[in-house]
Amino acid sequence: MKSKLMAGTATAALSLALCSHSASAASLDDVMQRLDKLEKENSELKQEVNQLRTKKATAPAPAPVAAAPAPAATPQDFKGNPVLHGAVAATPAPKPFLSVGGQPIITKAPGGWWVDNTTVTLYGHVDVSGDLFNPSVFDQGTKFGIASNSSYFGIRARHNLAPYGYDGYAFLAQFESQVDVAASPTERAAFGTRDSFVGIEGPYGTIKAGKADTPYKKATAAFDPFASTVADYNSLMGNTGGDNRAEFDWRMDHAVWYESPIWKGFQFSAMVSPGQNYAPDNSDFSYGDLFNCNGASSRGSGSNFPNSSGAVPGLIGGNGCTDGSFGNAYSAAATYKNGPLTLIAAAELHEAVNRHADDGLEPGPLTAPIFLADGSQVFTGVANEWAAKVGGGYQIQDGLGPLQLYAIYEWIRRDVPAAFEPFNERSKDDFYASATQRVGDHWQFSASYTHAGNSPGNPAMLSVNNALLAPAATLQANLFSDAANQYSAGIRYWFTNWASVYLVGTYLQQGMGAHYCLGASGHGYQICSRDEFNDTIGGATLKAVSTGLTLDF
Repeated sequence: MKSKLMAGTATAALSLALCSHSASAASLDDVMQRLDKLEKENSELKQEVNQLRTKKATAPAPAPVAAAPAPAATPQDFKGNPVLHGAVAATPAPKPFLSVGGQPIITKAPGGWWVDNTTVTLYGHVDVSGDLFNPSVFDQGTKFGIASNSSYFGIRARHNLAPYGYDGYAFLAQFESQVDVAASPTERAAFGTRDSFVGIEGPYGTIKAGKADTPYKKATAAFDPFASTVADYNSLMGNTGGDNRAEFDWRMDHAVWYESPIWKGFQFSAMVSPGQNYAPDNSDFSYGDLFNCNGASSRGSGSNFPNSSGAVPGLIGGNGCTDGSFGNAYSAAATYKNGPLTLIAAAELHEAVNRHADDGLEPGPLTAPIFLADGSQVFTGVANEWAAKVGGGYQIQDGLGPLQLYAIYEWIRRDVPAAFEPFNERSKDDFYASATQRVGDHWQFSASYTHAGNSPGNPAMLSVNNALLAPAATLQANLFSDAANQYSAGIRYWFTNWASVYLVGTYLQQGMGAHYCLGASGHGYQICSRDEFNDTIGGATLKAVSTGLTLDF
C-alpha cells in the first residue's frame, strides 16, 4: 500500500511537471494518459482504505478487562464541538445545517461525521399580478399593469447553543431581500433591504438587532386577506394624510427589539429605533444611511429623491428630509391567541416628524412660505406623531368550513398647537373589518370594509378633476372632507398550502379633500389620483381589479 501511495505521488508530480514545462516533448495525449492512470491508481488506493476500515469495524472486540465502569460523558463535558469518542454513548446527531423548505440537503463538514448545530434555511415568497385600474382622473382612463407584490427571498440561520452548555439558547440571523420579479431592480431590491437581523433566543424571549417590520405592523398583519394586493388595507389604515405610503405600517431601520415567549396564548413585543440624525429637526440622513431619509422607502415619497413627493429642488442630500422624516421611534404590541379567539393592542410613536415640505419653511434658498387660496399661511412644522389600535378576531366553524372574522379600530394623531390644526391632515380615526370563508380544502372567499375618518384640516391645494380647468384651477382641501371608504372582495384558490391563484377587486371612494392611493404598502406600485404632470386630484374615486399567482417555499 505504501509503495502504491509513493508511486501515485510521483506520478502526480511528473504529470504536473510535464504540463507546466513549455519545452517538454510530451504531447497532450501523453499527459491525459498519465492523468487517467493516476486517477485509476487513486481509485484503487481508496478502495483498499475502505476495505481496511470495514475489517477494523467488524473485527471482534477484545475480551473486557474487569474494572470499575467509568461514568458516561455528556455533551456538557465538552465546550467545543460535541464530538464524543467511540467508547462513549453519543447524543443524537443534529439535523444537517442547510435545508430548503425544511428538508436537509447537505451537512457542513465533508463526510458528515460531525455538524456544528447550525441550521440554515432558504425561503421565499413570489406574488405577481396583472391589474386593471382606473384612478378616475380626467386624463388617465383605464390602464393595465403587471406588478410584483412583496416578493422576497431570504436566508435564515439558527445556531443551537445547547450542546455547548447553554441549554435553551440559540443565536439567530436572517438576511431578506425584496425581489422585483416584474420590474427593473433598483437599490430597493438590494440584498438585505427587508427584515434582516442577528439575535439571541432564550427561555425568556428573543432579542434582535437590525431592521424589521414593527410590532405595530405585525400585530394585525394577518387581519387583511388582501395584503399586498390593490385592495391592501393600508390604502387607508396606518396611512396619515393619504398618498402613497403608510407611515404606521413600517419596516424600521436601525432597530433593536424584544419578542417574549408565548405564555398561555399571550405574547408581547417592543422595538426601539434611534433617530441617528445629524440635524436637530431630522431633516438630514441618518448615520449609516446614504441618500434616503428616515421614514421613507428608497426613492419613495419623502426620500428626497428627485421628483419624489416632498423633494426639495436642488437638494439631493442633507436638509431635504422634510416630508415625514422622524427621529427616535418606539413600537409595542400585545397579542392574545387562544383557540378561535384573537385579541391585539398596539401603539407606536415617531418623535419630531419633519413636515416642512407642507409649509415651505425648511431652510434653503429655493424655499418659501406656502399660502392657501383664502390667504392663510400653512404651518405644519416638526411634531410628534403616534398611533394606537385595538382589534380582535374570531373563527366560526359553519357548514361550509371555517369563517374568520376580524376588526380593528385605530387612532392616529399629530401633536401640534391649536393654531396648526387647520392644516393638520395627520390626525384621524380609522376602522377596518374583514371576513374570510374557507370552502373545502381549496376555495377561499373574502370581503373587507375600511373607513378613514375626517382630519382636522389639510395643508394642500388640490387640482380640480376637469380637463378644461386642471391644473390651473384648484380647490382648498381643508374646506372639504377628506374621509374615505374602501370596499373590497376577492376569491382565492389554493392548489396546496404554498401555491394559489387569486382574483380581487376594490373600490375607493373619497371626499373632495382626500387623496389616498391604492396599494400604498406592499403592492408593486401605487395607484393614485394624479394627472400626467403629477398634480394631485382631490376626491377621485379609485377602482381596480387584479389577478395573480403566489408561491411560497
